[in-house]
Amino acid sequence: MAFPILSAIIFVPLVGGVIAAFLPRQAAWAWAGAVALADLVLTIVAALQFSRGAGGFQFAEHQPWIPGLGLDYSLGLDGISLFLVILSALLGVVTIAASAPQARDPRRAGTYFALMLLLVAGIQGVFLATNVFLFYVFWEIMLVPAYLLIGTFGGPRRAAAAIKFVIYTAVGSLLMLAGVIGLGAAASNSVGHYTLDLPALLGHVPASAQGVLFLAFFAAFAVKAPLFPFHAWLPDAYTEAPVPVTVLLAGAMSKTGAYGFIRFCLPLFPNAARQAAPIIETLAVIGILYCAVQALVQTDFKRLLAYSSVSHMGVILLGIFALNAQGLDGAVLQMVNHGITTGALFLIAGLIATRAGTRDIRALGGLAVRLPLLTAVFCIAALSSLGLPGLNSFAGEFLALLGAFRANIAFGVLGTLVVIPAAWYLLRFFQGVMEGPKPSPAPAPADGAEVTLPRPPVARDLGVGDLAILVPLLALMVLIGIFPAPLPDRIEPAVTQNVMTTLHPAPPALPHVFDHR
Repeated sequence: MAFPILSAIIFVPLVGGVIAAFLPRQAAWAWAGAVALADLVLTIVAALQFSRGAGGFQFAEHQPWIPGLGLDYSLGLDGISLFLVILSALLGVVTIAASAPQARDPRRAGTYFALMLLLVAGIQGVFLATNVFLFYVFWEIMLVPAYLLIGTFGGPRRAAAAIKFVIYTAVGSLLMLAGVIGLGAAASNSVGHYTLDLPALLGHVPASAQGVLFLAFFAAFAVKAPLFPFHAWLPDAYTEAPVPVTVLLAGAMSKTGAYGFIRFCLPLFPNAARQAAPIIETLAVIGILYCAVQALVQTDFKRLLAYSSVSHMGVILLGIFALNAQGLDGAVLQMVNHGITTGALFLIAGLIATRAGTRDIRALGGLAVRLPLLTAVFCIAALSSLGLPGLNSFAGEFLALLGAFRANIAFGVLGTLVVIPAAWYLLRFFQGVMEGPKPSPAPAPADGAEVTLPRPPVARDLGVGDLAILVPLLALMVLIGIFPAPLPDRIEPAVTQNVMTTLHPAPPALPHVFDHR
C-alpha cells in the first residue's frame, strides 16, 4: 500500500497543533517550527513525484466515510492545487519563524502556535479534498483558528475585526452547506445514486439546478476571495491581526475562495458560470480600481497593503471568469505569485513598524540610510507587486489579463489599469518611508494646526534571522520571474482536463501558432 502522503500533509500540522497547545512557550515555538518544516518537506516530496503531463488527480486517496450519505474521505492532487499546497506549507514555516513576539508570551504561546498549525492544516485540506462535503469540513476547520487568532492575538480593534470576519464568513458558509446538500440531490438521478465525490458529479448537474447551486457556492467563495463588495471584512482583519497571521491569511487563505471557483463552480455549474461571468468580471474590475484608490489614501501602511491585496486578487478573479485556458492558467499562477509577494510585503511592513514604532507613513522618512538591507528587500518585493518583468508577478498577471482581453477587450483594458494606481501607492509607500524627508518636531503651531510628531529611533537593520525568513520568498520572486515555465507546464493539463472540458465540452480546433502550411 502506497504511503498516504496527502493525508500526511494535512494531519502532520493538525496533530502537531494539538500537541503544541500543551507545550510551554519556547518548546511550543520549536515544536511548531519543526512540524511546519516537516509539512513543507512532504509537499516537496509530492511535487518531486508529481507526473508533469497528467491532468487528473494524483496520489488519490479514497476511503468510505458514510457511504449512505455519499460522504467519502477523498483526496487528490493535480496541477491546480499542487503549487497552492506548497505555498501554504512554505508560508506556514515562514509565519511560525516570524512569530518571535508571540513566542515570548508566557501564557498563550502554546495556544497561538496550535492555532497557526490548525489553520495550515485546514487550508491544506481545502486544497486537497475531492469530496465536496469533505471540502466543506476543511473549509470550516480553517475558519475557526483564523477567527481565534484575529480575536485573541490582534490589535486594539481585534474584537470588532473578528466579529466582522465571522459574520461574513458564517453567512457564506451556511449558504454553501445548503448548496452541498442540494448538489448531491440534484445530481443523484443522473449519477444513479447520491454522491458528493467531485469526479462523479462532473457533467451530471442538471442545467435547471445550476443557477441556484452556483449562487450558494458563490456566497462562500466571493467572501473569501474576496470579491467586491464582499471584501469589507478584510481590511480590518488584515490590519488588526498579528503580522504572521496576516501573512497566512493574505498569502494562503485568501486563495481558497479563488480556488473554490476554479475547482467547483466552473466545472460543476458551467451554464451558470457562463451566465454569471460578465457580472463577476464587472465586480472584479470595480474591486481592482476601487481598492487601488482606497490604498492610495491610506496612512497606515498595513491597511494600505490590505487594500492592495484585494485589488490584486481582482486580477485573479478577472482571469478565472474569462473562462479560457490563458485566463485560468494565469489565475492559478498568480495565486501562487501573489501569496509569495504579499506575504513578503506584510513581513516587511511588520519589520518597519517594529523598528520605527509606528505604521503611519506621515511619521516616517529617510529610513534607507539606517536600514539599507531592509530597503533593498522592500524594493524587490514592491517591484514584484508592481508586475515588473523579470520578477514573479509579471508572468501571472500577463496571462490572466491576456485571458481577460481574449474574452472581453473592455474588461481587459480596465483590468490592466490596475498598474497605474498600484505603482502610485507602492512607490508612495516605499519613497515616503525609505527615501522621503525626515519628519521633525515643529514649533508650537497656532491652534488647530497639524503637528508633525518626532520620528521614533530606529534600532537596527535586518539580522540573520530576518534574512532567513525573507530570502526564500525573494529567491522565489526572482526564480519564478526568470524561469516561470515549470509552473504553467503543470497547471495547464489540469486546467484543460478538469475545467475546460466541462466548461467548453466541444471547443473549436485552433491552428498551431507555428503552422505555416
